[in-house]
Amino acid sequence: MITILICLVILAVLFWVGFAVTGALLKACLWLFILLPIGVVLCVMGAVFCCTLILIPLGAKVFKAGIHVIFPG
Repeated sequence: MITILICLVILAVLFWVGFAVTGALLKACLWLFILLPIGVVLCVMGAVFCCTLILIPLGAKVFKAGIHVIFPG
């Protein structure tokens, strides 16, 4: 009876670790394939807008938004 309980505990721990690793991989893939390209595009657009005299305020805001997408927090 005790061995069955120990096996169930080990199985539960393995499932918990598996779900944690899977979640971390999904979060890393989300950042790498979705958020990073969007952030880079926003930063480039902000830099292009800053090259024109009239769009400097908009360019600074777009550049800041791109940095916040890449580095949240």
